[in-house]
Amino acid sequence: MKTVLISIKEKWWKKILSNEKELEIRKNRPKGIEYPFRVVCYVTGRGIMGAFTCDYIKKTNDYKELSECSGLEPGELFEYANGANGKTDTCLYGWHVQEGTPVEFDQAFKIDTAGITRPPQSWCYIQEYTANLVAYSFDGETYGATYNNTKEALKDAIAEFEEFKKCPPKRGIPNKIFVGQCEFYRPSLSNSGYDVIEAVQCQAQDEGGEWADDYLDDATREQIEELESGLEAVFQEWIQKYNFYPNFYTIPAADVYTYDGEQLIQEGDAK
Repeated sequence: MKTVLISIKEKWWKKILSNEKELEIRKNRPKGIEYPFRVVCYVTGRGIMGAFTCDYIKKTNDYKELSECSGLEPGELFEYANGANGKTDTCLYGWHVQEGTPVEFDQAFKIDTAGITRPPQSWCYIQEYTANLVAYSFDGETYGATYNNTKEALKDAIAEFEEFKKCPPKRGIPNKIFVGQCEFYRPSLSNSGYDVIEAVQCQAQDEGGEWADDYLDDATREQIEELESGLEAVFQEWIQKYNFYPNFYTIPAADVYTYDGEQLIQEGDAK
């Protein structure tokens, strides 16, 4: 599933979360994208705070129709679409929020967690977003599936706990739940410039013998850093194109909860 990052005002984000807003209005859309796709939301002045799934996009200049599902008045939509261009019928795009998909993250994340340095004016493609993902464990060591936030993780953990009560494991029924933020491995070719040059020098030695003894020895640090930057850009594009993102992670720290079958109490942190 492709991932798109949008910039959105907090009041509209809250309306999406409360199911008051079905259409997010934009002046354009991703071309050729397959539906559904994930929309990660950067809330202006706050950070990356959640996401939803877009299952289709409606293109129309019927501002009244768009108004019914967007929370905007027809006049506001008309002004947004046409502005000062002299037209009266410019189409807008209503990104449909698939029912049941909006999710709020545990915290606001910085924009660089999406692999970019500044938020887009409207939207942009980003790599698969994983900064928000959490997982749970009953022993603080073995973690499994990932979740969008702690609430989702605890819901499944409690459901699994209830299954333990029906068929207790040999090790006994656990009474603690560990929930931690996942840190995924991020493949990179940073600092690989010297390795590439060394590999080429070895090939040159095989071909030219002693005549190649000093080949590329005069490459400056700045030139090698330029090479590394180019290699990294190509490598990350390749990773994204074929979706070679790692699915393994570590849990540096976790919040600990005690569950007695009725009450869930947060204890503290486990590192």
